[in-house]
Amino acid sequence: MLSFVNGDVTAANESGLEKIMSNVGIRVAETVVAFALLAIGAYFMKRNGILKQEDGAVFSKLLIHAVLPATIFYQLWTHRLSGATVVPVLIMFLTGVVALAVSWLAGRALKFDRQSIGALMIVSSFGSSALIGYPIVQYAFAGNPRALAEGIVISELGVGLPIFILCPAVAMYFGGTFNGTGTHRGLAKSYFLSPIFLAVILGLALSRVDIPVGTPFVATIRDALKMVQGSLVVVSAAILGLQLSFQPLKGFGKLIIVSIVIQMLFQPWFSAFMAHLLHVGAENSQILVLMSAMPAAILGPVFAARYDCAARATTLLTFTHIVVSPLLVPAVFAMIS
Repeated sequence: MLSFVNGDVTAANESGLEKIMSNVGIRVAETVVAFALLAIGAYFMKRNGILKQEDGAVFSKLLIHAVLPATIFYQLWTHRLSGATVVPVLIMFLTGVVALAVSWLAGRALKFDRQSIGALMIVSSFGSSALIGYPIVQYAFAGNPRALAEGIVISELGVGLPIFILCPAVAMYFGGTFNGTGTHRGLAKSYFLSPIFLAVILGLALSRVDIPVGTPFVATIRDALKMVQGSLVVVSAAILGLQLSFQPLKGFGKLIIVSIVIQMLFQPWFSAFMAHLLHVGAENSQILVLMSAMPAAILGPVFAARYDCAARATTLLTFTHIVVSPLLVPAVFAMIS
């Protein structure tokens, strides 16, 4: 009797996993196609002279100095870190930092040039948790709003913070604007005074302040910030499309293989290993695996372009990650979960 019951449970679990895989695959494909259409639209506008590649710099400044700070501030302000998500957030953060170190070691071992190492680190360490991750969690855990809320907190604090704090620093250090040890102080000053870093600090601080829901002035500010956040995907897609070039790059094959292995294979395995080691619950463990398996973040090319860190290679790597994600993400999730 026990064997029969266990068999039913196993069959039910396998059926549930197949359903999740199906939903994940469909949602990834839908999201990827929608974003790719936006990026390709900007690319053809550039080809037809409606937009110029130089316009990408204007969009980048708009994103870095306005859209991103507003988005970061809004997300951190409205998603307070709870006790149940502290460990998953730390695991997610640690996974990104370890991937950053692994990609640096891989770049040195393969003798990539300085800017290519920076591009590899950016693409291999920061996943697109918001663009693709949120819809996937929503589909995979349908009818469970708590899972999406936990996914948002894990993403914003475990993935968002490494992107907003470490990605600009990596792009600055490995980019063409770095001229040696003499520029360390200037880079540090420009970074710690940047709108992105200030938004992180203010958002985390304000999240600890209890403000009654529906307070008129506060509600208006939040609505305005939410409207600005809505432009994040469109502006990012425009930047990606304007920077996109399908001309072959020297050494691109090695870059794409290494970046995919680290970002979409090593990271979910490492997060699952840490979740098991620290006895994280099954639901949060699956959220960690999903978030860790995301393709490269679309903000990587923005920072690479801003600080002259192999922007063309970073853009093509990011676009390739997004293209392969509908097949790779469900497969990795099924294998590791």
